[in-house]
Amino acid sequence: MATAVAVERRYRLAFEDFSRKAQRVQSLTEHANSDQSAFEAALLELEKAHLAYDDARDALVRAMLPSAEQKARVGHREHIPAIAELLWESAGRPTGTAEEDWRRAEAIVETAFASACGAC
Repeated sequence: MATAVAVERRYRLAFEDFSRKAQRVQSLTEHANSDQSAFEAALLELEKAHLAYDDARDALVRAMLPSAEQKARVGHREHIPAIAELLWESAGRPTGTAEEDWRRAEAIVETAFASACGAC
């Protein structure tokens, strides 16, 4: 099983790669006379990066969410800040969303905890 540090590093690298490829597509769209095959290749690379980012994000969230086994050792609420940050990043880092991101992260953690805990 990958360590939490490795999972977070994989997520960060995937996010950066996806961001670079999105900027490349945006750059190509700004030029009306760009090469269509280059644009299509950039879109393909963007979609691959998007899928890799989604996979890395999901792995990171799974690593952060508490399991029933972890419940006895750690409080489940300690994951809320990291999940709130993921929500903020996935929305493009908008300003003024901290409270809503926090509430959504709380709901995610509580729902996951309830599912993992079952009849605990």
